[in-house]
Amino acid sequence: MNLKFKKVYTVSKKGKPEKPRLFIQNLVCEAAGFEPGGEIHIKINEDTEEVILQNFPFQADDCTHTVHVASRKSKLSGKMRPLIDTAGDKYSFLDINQKIEVNVFKKGWRGKIVIKPLEYRLFENSTIPTPKDQRIRLLSVCAGAGVATACLSDTNYFTPVQEIELEDDSAEVLLKNFPNSMVFNGDLRDCQDVAETDMAFVSLPCNEHSTLGFGSGNIMNDLVLATAKIIQSSKASVLFFENVPQFYKSHAWDSLKSLLSDDYPFWAQKEIEAWDFGSLATRKRTYAVAFNNEERFFQFHFPTPPKGRRKKLKDYLDQSHVQHEWKSVSDWMESFNSREAWRDRSLELTFLSKDAEKAQCIPKRYTSNCASNSHVLSEDKKSWRFLSIDEIKRILDIPQWFQFSENTQKIRKYEMLGQSVSGQVIKAIANRIAYTFMKVKDTLVSTQSKVTQAYNIASSGQVELLLS
Repeated sequence: MNLKFKKVYTVSKKGKPEKPRLFIQNLVCEAAGFEPGGEIHIKINEDTEEVILQNFPFQADDCTHTVHVASRKSKLSGKMRPLIDTAGDKYSFLDINQKIEVNVFKKGWRGKIVIKPLEYRLFENSTIPTPKDQRIRLLSVCAGAGVATACLSDTNYFTPVQEIELEDDSAEVLLKNFPNSMVFNGDLRDCQDVAETDMAFVSLPCNEHSTLGFGSGNIMNDLVLATAKIIQSSKASVLFFENVPQFYKSHAWDSLKSLLSDDYPFWAQKEIEAWDFGSLATRKRTYAVAFNNEERFFQFHFPTPPKGRRKKLKDYLDQSHVQHEWKSVSDWMESFNSREAWRDRSLELTFLSKDAEKAQCIPKRYTSNCASNSHVLSEDKKSWRFLSIDEIKRILDIPQWFQFSENTQKIRKYEMLGQSVSGQVIKAIANRIAYTFMKVKDTLVSTQSKVTQAYNIASSGQVELLLS
């Protein structure tokens, strides 16, 4: 059976006196293929400190018991979603408030969940072998809902093999869109087992550095060690980073780069505006690509902006039969003028006609009433509306096959898209990376002997020596 999903839980408690409780939620049960009302066979092994739950019987001589899958109705889809809630002294070898790892294995209709205490060894890497694919094996760190992963996969050069993501609802979207990949759902500082890959795509949280964020604390520095450990465990040949420009001036970035420099001595970095690559919406980001192989490094260069007819807003809009909620422009302006802090804000890109060729960057909080967001203006210029989910997907060049879960809230869909990437730029860089794999075949790439000199190509195109 294949490892499909891994989630880190904390053992909770139930009853008086308190007993260890295993509350296995919808996402885990669905990943294992457990159905509401279905019979689940449970085996407990105190010697190995494991609890195994599966939807098919164990061997006859095994000491087991059974439970039936409970369910809860989803407020969004209206469907019954499976869950298992079991507690008792039989789980006493698990301590209350102890972190546990929940591993989901699946093959056909058979599903198995293995629960055991979390194993995490900071100074020991654990790599899960993956089959050699005809494409470039891809690991996504801080994958979000998987927009970047989808864009990379859409080039047909990359095969997703693992995604690491903290948010439960984002992990559910990942499971829906990448059924043949393995998803780790939890804090990346708890991720011990990492799939063997060819390329790692890394987009760490940008709250601390983004001009659109809230500057929420020293998040990045806390994640540096774990990120470096995951990358090293993956054995990736190429690293692909995406983040806001301010991140690359931070101590966290310097620390991460320093930790990786022995394994990845060759770096290229460039700031790119998505609008220059044909996107309707602006999105200025800095991209960095690191290589463990000098020959592959010198085969890479960042793409140049394409030339051709620029699309207009009308090319991305929903068809005329789609209903939208329109609001009054005059009411919006009255609110705008009443706010002293907004008086100097430009409204040039706030209300867009159908012939507009430029929109503001779509942020996480796009649905807030803010002059920094771009809205669709009606023909008579008296009404406005937000861009729809599908319109934003088209603007960001997200593949048509990418779908949200039916259990994803609408506001979260907007947030997931606002926290994602420009598909135009990601695909353009991905094609250049794939070119280096084609030019420098795996048979020619061996483990690097000690590198005498490391290089960095700055945004200016200047080759710099990296000093350790």
